[in-house]
Amino acid sequence: MRAAELVREAELVREADLVKVLRALANRKRIRMTRAIAAAGELSCGQVHALFKLSQPTISHHLKILADAGVIVVREAGQHRFISVNLDLLHEIADVLPDGTAARKRKRA
Repeated sequence: MRAAELVREAELVREADLVKVLRALANRKRIRMTRAIAAAGELSCGQVHALFKLSQPTISHHLKILADAGVIVVREAGQHRFISVNLDLLHEIADVLPDGTAARKRKRA
C-alpha cells in the first residue's frame, strides 16, 4: 500500500470512530448522563441510577453504548464500578467539528 492509501484508510477509520461517538451522544438521556458524570468527575453506577428516573437495565444499556464509543471510562474497584468521562476524546471531537464550534465552546468554559 502506498502512503496516500494508508493516510486515506486512517482517515476513514477516524471518521467511523467520530460517527460512533456522535451517535452515542445523539440521545437525550445519554447526553444528560455524560454531563452529570463530567460535572461530578466520577460516579458509581448506583449514583448514576440515583440521578435518573430510569430502570437499572436502561441505565446499563445507555452506559454500555457510551463506554463502547469511548465516551466514558469504567473503573472497577472490587464489586463496584466507577464511571468518568473521557474528556480527551470529547476535546478531540470538538476539534474536528466545523470551524468555530470548538473555539466558541472553549470560550464559554
